[in-house]
Amino acid sequence: MAAFAETRVRITVGAVVLPCIVYLCWIGGTSLFVFVTLVVLFGLREYHGIAAAKDIRPNWFIGVPAAFLLCVDAWLNAGGHAPLILTALLLLSASAEVFRKSAGSPFQNVAATVFGVVYIGLLGSHLILLGKWPIDDPAVVMWGERAMAPVLLAFAIPWSYDAFAYFTGRLLGRRKLLPRISAGKTVEGTVGGLIGAVAFMFGLRYALFPFLSPLQCVVLGAAGGIVAQVGDLAESLVKRDAGVKDSSRIIPGHGGILDRFDSVFFAAPFVYYYLAYLAG
Repeated sequence: MAAFAETRVRITVGAVVLPCIVYLCWIGGTSLFVFVTLVVLFGLREYHGIAAAKDIRPNWFIGVPAAFLLCVDAWLNAGGHAPLILTALLLLSASAEVFRKSAGSPFQNVAATVFGVVYIGLLGSHLILLGKWPIDDPAVVMWGERAMAPVLLAFAIPWSYDAFAYFTGRLLGRRKLLPRISAGKTVEGTVGGLIGAVAFMFGLRYALFPFLSPLQCVVLGAAGGIVAQVGDLAESLVKRDAGVKDSSRIIPGHGGILDRFDSVFFAAPFVYYYLAYLAG
């Protein structure tokens, strides 16, 4: 009964949130930039809470501005200043440890500060880069002179995979995938998620992604689904190491921002670089 109630809440919240995100991707512009930046900053806050459970103290006053600047740089300069921002992040976070007192391990603090910004800020900023992607094909869904379909891919692939994997695992799941990391993931759910993601790409191809060939739908659905699964497992590994079940409870039925966007953070750079270098 409890599992049914949890599933019902999960579906209800998803039915409300998903159209809002599709709309934000559709209109793009400043609205998408603000949304992604808030996701990054709230996600980083949750990450710092997970680190605190391990008695690790990432530098909030250095990490948060760095993540914010990565988002602004993606919006204004297509990520051209990212190496400068990350270099300054490393230098400042290492230097700041010299003056911190009773803050645990300096090595762990610096590593956690830099990792959090790269994991959430840098990967998440690729959603902004995708939202500014120019595509000449008039069949693509357009907003102004920009195409919003690429950023929709970064959400559609991991979330379609997650939905199909979740329900397939509930119905058919028997064999655990990686029980030491996530007790709920099953081999059957993974297979169902990959098949569902590919089918979803084909289902939306003519409506939203006409610039993709059938082969690209297969590649993006299958490879993108695997990348999304790895992103989910990576966050689960961090939480399990810290003894934390959910990154927060801000989204009923789904947990926190990191719980919902962990796979998206991995899928966004995958989609971006696939379109940039492999899609032709």
